[in-house]
Amino acid sequence: MPKHGLALKVNLFVLVWLRLKKLFSLLNLFLFTSHSTVAISLFCCFCFFYQRFRNPTSLALSNQMGNDDGQSKNVVFVTVGTTCFDALVRAVDAPEIKQELLNRGYTDLLIQMGRGSYVPTKCGGEDGGLAVDYFTFSSSIAQHLKSASLVISHAGSGSIFETLRLGKPLIVIVNEDLMDNHQSELAEELAEREHLLCARPQMLHQTISTMNLESLIPYPPGDATPVAKLINKYLGFSND
Repeated sequence: MPKHGLALKVNLFVLVWLRLKKLFSLLNLFLFTSHSTVAISLFCCFCFFYQRFRNPTSLALSNQMGNDDGQSKNVVFVTVGTTCFDALVRAVDAPEIKQELLNRGYTDLLIQMGRGSYVPTKCGGEDGGLAVDYFTFSSSIAQHLKSASLVISHAGSGSIFETLRLGKPLIVIVNEDLMDNHQSELAEELAEREHLLCARPQMLHQTISTMNLESLIPYPPGDATPVAKLINKYLGFSND
């Protein structure tokens, strides 16, 4: 098996394993706590998932982007996850990159800057310029991803697969400051398969100026049936 293919399968296995751990943690919560604690936990879980999927805060923030005259927006959403990735934030804040995005028809740039110390420059999009806004964290970036015309992301597997699942054009920027940067192997493998574009921060301008998003191949959704059957078998449930 090719090295990159093995790395992709390992990353997918780790992602599935993390989801299974969360499921088993919830199972232990229901089995080994009192009824009152279970009721409180159920309420908290409901609030968490309701906020995650509805996410009115994120929606309101998205609606603040760009002009208020009802014109259609082409939003570039930049996300660094929970990490500190100042190199990416600084790169997208560069005047030449913002001008290139504007030249390509994008109207808004929304940056999720995470724990970074570099603060990008806000702009309301006056005089036909690119509207720029930023925030640190959100309970969910799902609404931002759905509203985006282009996503520029760090190399986290969660951000990558959530973006690809939504069918959004994606540029993955590898964080070269990470000591054990195994995530770059996943991004490079998916780029080799033409599901996304992959670059370093210093190459972002060149990547944007030469990108052909029409050439990207949609990522085929995975079949979760085998995993669901495995979970049902483990929990003693029927697969009917």
